[in-house]
Amino acid sequence: MSRIAWLGWLGLLLLTGCGRDAEQLTTVRGKVFYQGRPLIGGTIIFTPDPERGGSGPMSYAEIQADGSYTLRTRQGMGAMPGWHRVTVTEAAPTVAIPGQGHLPPKFSDPEQSGERREVKPGQENEIDFHLE
Repeated sequence: MSRIAWLGWLGLLLLTGCGRDAEQLTTVRGKVFYQGRPLIGGTIIFTPDPERGGSGPMSYAEIQADGSYTLRTRQGMGAMPGWHRVTVTEAAPTVAIPGQGHLPPKFSDPEQSGERREVKPGQENEIDFHLE
């Protein structure tokens, strides 16, 4: 999937959802590691996985310099409970991560990333990613 098509898809997903979804949002935070080190910046996106019963708006976060993230939607902080497909992109894909190289492009494509996680309702979810 081209980057432009992916960004269009992302924009469309950001526009979906409704007010009642904000009441169901659950806190999700964690860290993203690549080759054993925190990913220095980037974006992480949780997209509900309809194949596993997931629904609602997607959640996203900026990855901080220490690899940490806290998800949010347009409706508020958190993510909808249920299963999600997860994608991760680098902050500057043209600049190699010091001591790591580039994050493989498969992680930015929901069809290829292979990353799926469950957000559990009624509790704070700590979800770390160890990408290779």
